Amino acid sequence: MMQLSTSQIEALDEAETLMVCCDFCPYLDLKALLHDRSEKACRKFKQLFTGYYGLNVGGLTSDFKDRYFQILFDPPLVEPTATPDVASILEELSELPRRKGDKALPFSFVSKLANIHSDTSPIFDKHVLAFRSGKRPSRDLSKAERIGVFLDLLKTMATDYTAWAALPEVAGILRRLKERDRRLTDCSEIRLLDFLVWKAGKVATMNR
Repeated sequence: MMQLSTSQIEALDEAETLMVCCDFCPYLDLKALLHDRSEKACRKFKQLFTGYYGLNVGGLTSDFKDRYFQILFDPPLVEPTATPDVASILEELSELPRRKGDKALPFSFVSKLANIHSDTSPIFDKHVLAFRSGKRPSRDLSKAERIGVFLDLLKTMATDYTAWAALPEVAGILRRLKERDRRLTDCSEIRLLDFLVWKAGKVATMNR
């Protein structure tokens, strides 16, 4: 388990004080829209998700985004947990070239796809890595090995977040966060720490 340092707990505390509606309200709205399959709702979901999670940057093609949302609305699932099958989604999406013609494993985007269905599956991006002082799976590994390392990382993060949430200092921060919007009380502690870790990591990145 990753032990939180005093400075990291302070960073989470500061992150909560800096949190504004645009940091979490779009996610809550997306969760409410997810199971509405009307054309209007799907269009609104795609627009909101694209803006919130940055699908309009990173050189993604229209083909990638079209397939991404097809999978998001009807993902392959892992039984018996019925959670999105991150490995198979990564395998498929990594075969779709980006605008410049290269291919990549879209770890961050797939973590966010999984999280919108299962909020105990942590999100992963550069801000999360900044907080954890971590690295992406090495490009020296094979694709299968990189995916395996990533899956292990998601499990480790979920375990870490669950343990952190039990710390009195962190539990107090989570209570304050939930007071901001009653809908946050329906989120798992892992999802709440997603918000805080992402915000703290973003602040750390900006201060470098």
